[in-house]
Amino acid sequence: NFLLKAPETEDLGKGMKLWATYYHMPTVRPSKGAVAKPLLGRTGKAISPPLSLQDWCDAAMQGSIWVDSGNDTEPTAYMYVDSRGPEQFTCDKYFGELSLTIKSATKRARFVAFHHPHACDVRPIPLMAFRTIAVDPAKIKFGTVLYVPSLRGLGFWKDGELFAHDGYVVASDRGGAIEGNHIDMFVDNAAGKPFPDIVRSNPRYTFEAFIVPKDDPAALALSAAHAEVCKDSDGPGRKRQTGPKPKPASNSSI
Repeated sequence: NFLLKAPETEDLGKGMKLWATYYHMPTVRPSKGAVAKPLLGRTGKAISPPLSLQDWCDAAMQGSIWVDSGNDTEPTAYMYVDSRGPEQFTCDKYFGELSLTIKSATKRARFVAFHHPHACDVRPIPLMAFRTIAVDPAKIKFGTVLYVPSLRGLGFWKDGELFAHDGYVVASDRGGAIEGNHIDMFVDNAAGKPFPDIVRSNPRYTFEAFIVPKDDPAALALSAAHAEVCKDSDGPGRKRQTGPKPKPASNSSI
């Protein structure tokens, strides 16, 4: 419930200067256009219906997307996994001139479909709004817990309730546009534009973040929360368990 205790200054690890954007999972419809492109999986084969070029670029840049085919089936969620696929499309038309690294990552983007609400079937750390950040793994290792002092106490709405952030985020995602000291915070939706003093989408406006040691009580609490969120999943790479769904606890995410 975003109530983790602030760390003692002497307990903090390495500090770094970061800048932030935010991302969410937009829902799009398949495209019937002649130049539409599907999302590719790890084998290089199509795993989604064809998408408009702008929706395809949004997926490559945002990292996650829902595709609603408009029939009786539920929308399917897809998540960016790497940039090892064949070249498909350069997204400069929609996002302006991109760096060579980002340009290569987006046009070679590969994805994986997931079924668990928090993507526990394809990832070891669940996708959690206002906790998950996408990072450049060459800069910040996956699984790293960061404490952002200037984030602590900032208010945001989640599931219809107002929370005050405790300052802790987890590096557990990646996106085609993430490079160096740029992080991307996963939020419920883009409408609220949360944390305007932190998430300014401009590399000139940085803030300080500190690595939280793995044995710190806050890091251990987050690890326990991840296990709780994913308890109804068989684990990464497997679909959600079938059978009666457990009754969700109110405000169960930490």
